[in-house]
Amino acid sequence: MRILVLGGYGLIGSALTRRLIADGHEVTGLGRNISAGQRLIPDANWIRADIARLTTAGDWRPVLSGFDAVVNASGALQSGGRDNVSAVQSAAIIALIEACEETGVKRFIQISATMAAADAETDFMRTKGEADARLKASSLDWTIFRPGLVIAHPAYGGTALLRMLAALPGFGLMAFGDRRIQTISLDDIAQAVSLAASSEQLSGVEADLVEDSDQTLTEIVAAIRKWLGWPEHVFVLNLPRWMTSIVVLLADMAGWLGWRSPLRSNAVKVLEGGITGVSTETRSVLGRPALSLAQTLRSIPAIQADRWHARLSLAFPIILTGLIAFWGLSGLIALVRFSEAVAVLAASPASGFAGSLVAGGIAADLAIAAGLAWRNTSALAVKCAIGLTLAYLALGSWLTPELWLDPLGPFVKSAALIGLHVMILPLLEER
Repeated sequence: MRILVLGGYGLIGSALTRRLIADGHEVTGLGRNISAGQRLIPDANWIRADIARLTTAGDWRPVLSGFDAVVNASGALQSGGRDNVSAVQSAAIIALIEACEETGVKRFIQISATMAAADAETDFMRTKGEADARLKASSLDWTIFRPGLVIAHPAYGGTALLRMLAALPGFGLMAFGDRRIQTISLDDIAQAVSLAASSEQLSGVEADLVEDSDQTLTEIVAAIRKWLGWPEHVFVLNLPRWMTSIVVLLADMAGWLGWRSPLRSNAVKVLEGGITGVSTETRSVLGRPALSLAQTLRSIPAIQADRWHARLSLAFPIILTGLIAFWGLSGLIALVRFSEAVAVLAASPASGFAGSLVAGGIAADLAIAAGLAWRNTSALAVKCAIGLTLAYLALGSWLTPELWLDPLGPFVKSAALIGLHVMILPLLEER
C-alpha cells in the first residue's frame, strides 16, 4: 500500500513511518523540514510542505496523487511563533479529508488524543475533536486512535518534560502530581496503526490507546528517575498554583519567540485534567493489553546518553537565558557608558576610530542577544557569538594586550565563554 504520513519525522510519525516500511508498505512522509526526515528515515520518500498552509481541498489534491491511504500523525501543542494550532489540526485536516473524498484516497488513519472533543477547553484538544468529527462524517474508511501519555525512547515534548522533572538533583518539583494518567508505548501505537493499515476490521473504529492501569504524575516521574538509574528524590516539593502559573506564563511567552516548551499552558491544562482512556478499546485493537509503564520502560533500557540528555535538557533554558542576558547586558552597559568604553581604547593604536569600534561592538552584542532569543535564528546566533568572541580576543590582543593579565580576567573569561557556546549548539537540534 502507498501511504502518506503527515508529520512523518515527528515523535509518533517517525515510529509509524518505520513500522509501515518494515511491514512492506511504500511510505512517503510530509513535513516542513524534509532534510530531517531524509536524515532520520532514508528509506522513506519525502514531500516538503507546511500543513498550516494547506487549508483547502485544492491545496491537497496535488499532494495526494498516487496514494492509497493517509496517516495523520501531525500536530501542534500550542499556537506560537512557529505554529498555528487551528490551521494545523483543524482547517488543514478538514480540507485534507475533503480532498481524499474527491481524489479517491479511501483509507484515513487519524492520531488524535484521549480528551479530544469539539467543545474541549484547550485549542489543542478542540481542534483535534473538530477534525475527528469531520472524519467520522466523511465517506472515507477511517480509523481514529486516541493515545494516552506517550512513552518513547526519543525525548520530545511530554517525554522530555518527564525526564527533566526526573533529572532534578536531590529533590523534586511537581505540579498536579496527584493527577491520574494512563500511558501508552510508542511501539503499541505503531502496531495499532500497522494493523489498521492492513485490516478492514478496524475501519470505522474509534479507540483509546492506553495501558490498563493508571498512576499519578508523581509516580510516573519516580519511575522515569528509577529507569534513568538515579536514586529516589529525597523529597518532592509540590508547587503552589501561583508559582506554576508564572512558569507557564514564561513558557507561553517563549512560545511566541518560537520555543516549543513542554511547560506551555495547553500541556499544563491537559496534565491538570488527567490523561485517561478506556483500556478495553486498546485490547480490542491490539488483541492484547497495552504494555504497562513498567513494561515499556523495561523494553527501552536507559543508557548514558539518556542521562546526559535529561540533565542537559534541564540546564538548557538556564544556559540559554544566561547567554541572552550576557550579550544583551554587554551591549546595553557599553551603550550607557559609551564614553568610558571609548576611553579604554584611547591609548591604543585604534584611538582614532575607537568610537566606531565601540558602536559596532554594541550593535553586534545586541543583535546576538536578539538572535539567541528568537528560535529560528538561535543556532546562527550561537555561531556568530563564537566568531565575534574570537574577533574580540584577536582585536583586543592587538589593541589592549595587557587585559590578558587583568586581575578580573576579561579575556580569559571570554575564551572560556566560547566553550559554553560550543556546548549549547548541539542542544538546539530538535530531531
